[in-house]
Amino acid sequence: MNNLLADADLCVKCGLCLPHCPTYNKTQNENESPRGRIALIQAWAGKHLETSKKLVEHIDNCLLCRSCERVCPAVVPYGRLINDFREQIKGERDTTLSVSLLKRVSHNKTAGRLAQSGLKFYQTTALQKTARFLRLPELLRLDKIDRLLPDYHDSTPLAPHYPTTAEVRGNVGLFIGCMGSLLDHETVNAAIKVLTAAGFNVSIPEQQTCCGALDLHDGDNETSGQLAATNCSAFADKNLDAIITIASGCGSQMQEYQQAEFAGKVVDISQFLIKSGCDLSEQLQPLAASVCLHTPCSLKNVMREEQGAVKLLQQIPEIKMTPLPASIQCCGSAGSYMLDHPQMAQALLSDLLGVALKDQPEYLVSSNIGCALHISAGLRERGIALEVLHPVTLIARQLK
Repeated sequence: MNNLLADADLCVKCGLCLPHCPTYNKTQNENESPRGRIALIQAWAGKHLETSKKLVEHIDNCLLCRSCERVCPAVVPYGRLINDFREQIKGERDTTLSVSLLKRVSHNKTAGRLAQSGLKFYQTTALQKTARFLRLPELLRLDKIDRLLPDYHDSTPLAPHYPTTAEVRGNVGLFIGCMGSLLDHETVNAAIKVLTAAGFNVSIPEQQTCCGALDLHDGDNETSGQLAATNCSAFADKNLDAIITIASGCGSQMQEYQQAEFAGKVVDISQFLIKSGCDLSEQLQPLAASVCLHTPCSLKNVMREEQGAVKLLQQIPEIKMTPLPASIQCCGSAGSYMLDHPQMAQALLSDLLGVALKDQPEYLVSSNIGCALHISAGLRERGIALEVLHPVTLIARQLK
């Protein structure tokens, strides 16, 4: 309680955060702004406000995009404040079936393998089409997950080590993430291909697990800490120069682990390649195509590594890049937010797609799997055939 008050008391109520808050901009409700939420937590921690359904709703409506942190003159640790509040009232909050299922698959490798087999049967037979026709996902309250499922692709078993195919520049560990291994095999394989082509030996520890973000944002600090400890143990090799992430939602979580030695090595793959001085331009085939660049909130507001993807993609000859404007603050994905708050998630997604599709891009790239799945689902729902992929996947496809 004292930590909550200490963090909340840092806020000077200047309101500079308000224009940068997606939920405030949509609702114009002070309680849906960072300043308003801090005031609510401050009153609750000071015992001036009782725990209520309305209080919990206002806090839970936060996307945790952390745009407010970038402009806060008082440097309020807003993300920590929200997570700590959720931890203290976790007994008052209900975890939805979709999030519970997602956490089960994320935490348990056996459950993950069963999910992989189940998805193969569900998507490669007539079952998915029949289930959707009968509206079974909706009846089972799994429609928010079902809409996110990409086309099924068989996965290739991963080796624990991939040697470089060029002159050795260093050794890296690759964090593939629980959703990457389940739903985004192409990005995982692309990361291995690009890193080895750039001169890095790649290690993929089998022991690695979920980053813990789902649990932390759900108020379960204990489980989140246990997952962090497992990952630190998995990547304990002192010879690793960096721990590479291909999902900024995971990267932002791991950069804030309490284990400083581990956290200091975590870096987004695009940023890592640029900071390592990798120039792949002579190894890349030209791509005369227009590409819309989506920058995830976790990449720009927490990791602060948004320039990596831009600079990496600019190495592709003839590419035409169009970043989304700053007015598009969040796609609405926000981890499990899109499952629990579909109305706000869809409203924010509509804003993004309305801008992104104006120039009729041939590709849309995003550095976070959650954002990519949410955007892809929105495109499918609108009948628009536009491929959404990770920046490193586009690089891998262009390698000669």
